[in-house]
Amino acid sequence: MAAVLSVAVAVLPDRPGVAVGPVGGVPPLRLAAGLAGRAAGGACPASTGRVPLPGGVHVLVHDGVRRSYRLAVPADYDGRFAYPVVFDFHGFKADAALEEQRSRMGVVGAGRGFVVVTPDALGAPRRWNTLGEPGKADDVGFVGALLTDLSSRFCVDGRRVYATGHSNGAEFAAALVCRSARFAAVAMVSSTFEARCPAGRAPATMAVHGTADPSVPYGGGVVVGSSTRVPAASEVVRGYADRYDCNPAPLTTQPAPGIVTRRYVDCVGGSEVLFDTVVGGTHLWPASPEARRDPRDSPAGQTFDATGAILDFFTAHRAAPPT
Repeated sequence: MAAVLSVAVAVLPDRPGVAVGPVGGVPPLRLAAGLAGRAAGGACPASTGRVPLPGGVHVLVHDGVRRSYRLAVPADYDGRFAYPVVFDFHGFKADAALEEQRSRMGVVGAGRGFVVVTPDALGAPRRWNTLGEPGKADDVGFVGALLTDLSSRFCVDGRRVYATGHSNGAEFAAALVCRSARFAAVAMVSSTFEARCPAGRAPATMAVHGTADPSVPYGGGVVVGSSTRVPAASEVVRGYADRYDCNPAPLTTQPAPGIVTRRYVDCVGGSEVLFDTVVGGTHLWPASPEARRDPRDSPAGQTFDATGAILDFFTAHRAAPPT
């Protein structure tokens, strides 16, 4: 688990990369058709999105380094309509294959009309360079180059590009949407990260956190495997609501047993901040195969469809049109 620190970040330009094709002849994914892309994306120009990649494992060369990622494409994609894109970032020591297994974002998201990208971090063990430390992987630049490349291959709705992730991947996703203005919303799972966007920028922000998380304590404390102390998850989320000038009184509901949702609305630019507390939930992605078979996880942690809730949140938000 990476150290969780507050970070102020500025908008940086994304860099181009060089695409290299599928790895190992992985066949394309055939997934159930969804409605999120075609229903809301609008038509594409005839010259756009005509050379899509198949689903599977691909490589993009960025800064002279081969970077791998997994791609899931809606079965009904035909290049005629603009589709939303979700980037899903794995946690510390994990990889894209494991993240796909845990979150099922590729299968579920593509089934709902999203193009889903699940990249691999670098390092041994793998870790996202959340703080943009010099001399380490340029992960923000890599993601920007990857989005640019995919936008040349698919008909992408530039107002519906989203980031999510688990643990260290959640931290990186939160920092990423502040450093790149190309993202409309972010969803953090099992880690709340205090990214601070430039003034006037307020991407819709969601967090999912279990109260029994032993790695990143829900109530605040020391992150496992480090000396870093983090504030309570509720404080971090409230900080987002304050910075985004939301209504200070959250709307509180219980959509399912063991799930408490706090929703801050009336934020800058029509944004919102949403916090799903999983009572008794651990560090595992809720309802993942691992969570369902772990006796230490709570019934809510084993059954809450965090992936579906994240996709619902993304579907409800898009970036403001360019001025």
